[in-house]
Amino acid sequence: MAAIIDVNATVNALVDAIQKQAKQGWTKISTLVTQQSKMMAQQAAWIAESSIAGTLKDDLRGWFADQLADSVRSLASDVAALTILTVEKVWNAAVKVLWGAINKALSTATKGLLTLPEL
Repeated sequence: MAAIIDVNATVNALVDAIQKQAKQGWTKISTLVTQQSKMMAQQAAWIAESSIAGTLKDDLRGWFADQLADSVRSLASDVAALTILTVEKVWNAAVKVLWGAINKALSTATKGLLTLPEL
């Protein structure tokens, strides 16, 4: 009996769909991290240089360090949010390929279609 679903074609479609979403997600994360890292590194350098030069007093140094820590927390939160979004997009892409293949086969046999699962 011939295969109802072309497994090799489904594997290729699945890998392509997942790679596309993962790459797009990584590009967004990488761009954000690169931009924010440059700004935070400059701020860190300014805090150190100004402290050593004596132009940044201790009370203000603590305040600027706290602001830098807030920036790091914000970046971590943004990276986490973008990662979750990427995982959801990968899930949706994989489900679309797999359930699409199943439902295509079922529709030719006039069987009921599967509903898409939720993440």
